[in-house]
Amino acid sequence: MAGWKDILVDVLKLTDEVRRLNGAIENLSERTIDMDKRLVRLETMVEIAQRPRLPDES
Repeated sequence: MAGWKDILVDVLKLTDEVRRLNGAIENLSERTIDMDKRLVRLETMVEIAQRPRLPDES
């Protein structure tokens, strides 16, 4: 059976791992938001390009 010291060390390791993973998730979240913004801009450009143009009045 594990002693209280071993349990404490395991808890500290798990806490450190959770903090590391939380940082990685925040980074991925920011990158996903940036990609979403770019995608929205591209969709807007495509929609504008697909609009029918008015004939020239020459």
